[in-house]
Amino acid sequence: MIIVSQDKDLVINFENITVIGLATNNPKEIDSITVDKKEQYLGEYKTEERAKEVLKEIIQSYREYRTAEVDGYTNVLQKTAVYEIPEE
Repeated sequence: MIIVSQDKDLVINFENITVIGLATNNPKEIDSITVDKKEQYLGEYKTEERAKEVLKEIIQSYREYRTAEVDGYTNVLQKTAVYEIPEE
């Protein structure tokens, strides 16, 4: 699965992320840390609650991507192989 940043200028392969979560210094911002220890800004929201909802959406998208069944696999993969960080 890949994640497209909120401003659409960054695409990250989820398999290369070691940590994804709310930024320590700004809980309204979602950041990730890659296997090569690079911090990546993914998006920022009006509230911490919305940022947490987006994290839950990422988890759900990844869960669906990883648990796709053999029957119908292509349809599920096409829907969940890319997660675009919402603007709001």
